Amino acid sequence: MKLLDYIRKLGKPFTKDELRESLRVFTQALQKSIESFMNAETTVTVFKSKAGKEFEANFDKTVKRPPRLSVFAYIRQVMANMAVTAEMIGALADKQFGQDIVVEGITYKRAELLRTIGYMDFIVSYSMQLLHYLLVAEASVVSKEHNEGQERPKPELAWLINNQKAFLTLLNTFARPSRELITLLDSIPDISIGDDDDRVIIPQVGINKIDPLKNNFIPLVTKGAMSIGLAWVHFQVHRYERLKEDARSIQLRLEQLRLQAEGKSDAQLERTIEKYEQFLNRTAEKIAKMEEKWT
Repeated sequence: MKLLDYIRKLGKPFTKDELRESLRVFTQALQKSIESFMNAETTVTVFKSKAGKEFEANFDKTVKRPPRLSVFAYIRQVMANMAVTAEMIGALADKQFGQDIVVEGITYKRAELLRTIGYMDFIVSYSMQLLHYLLVAEASVVSKEHNEGQERPKPELAWLINNQKAFLTLLNTFARPSRELITLLDSIPDISIGDDDDRVIIPQVGINKIDPLKNNFIPLVTKGAMSIGLAWVHFQVHRYERLKEDARSIQLRLEQLRLQAEGKSDAQLERTIEKYEQFLNRTAEKIAKMEEKWT
């Protein structure tokens, strides 16, 4: 998504306190995601489901994963690196922004800081929905609980498919050392963004200096994942509540997979999982309706 297009989507002014609150909620969600993937990587080292195998094949076409790391372990490692990056971005943003943040006339450096925060938030949201989906698919290999392609509600499956390329591309971005990322962000010129920059600024300054992270080439992701401000904070809180329930459901799925590996089953666990799935599906619908307001 081009930076100018991103800025146009931001719209309303916001404050530094709202930005700090956004980073705080994001950090909570990030830590919950890291914990969930840490638990999953010791249980699922090889995919047995069609969904898992297909995702891994797409993953390895884009992501430079060391052979010794499973897919889940690699994603967890990138998010752990993001935790350090987020702290450093917060410090840089504190220096760059005054109390009131107005998008009109914003500089390339400041806009890129905001866009990078939005992309990190997107990674957390995507990763948890992806993990839940793949664990359901893995459990269904034995339980036959869901048919292939029906592991999650259709809108959620569509969202995962439509945003997969952006997610995989961004994993490469945030796998880079945090100091390297911050140095690149801090090197962006303090030039105000304008409508005719493709014709004037970029030929003079160079696209690599204006967009050192190559974020202009990331496919478009939902506006709800790329906004800042008070309304976005409220939206984040709702997503964080859903994420906590996702984490609980993931724990149940992991227990189901451990029992399956031992050739066992637990009827009470199956009933609890079903109730959680129903609750999460309703919550996903509410969040989808909220996100429609951003598009």
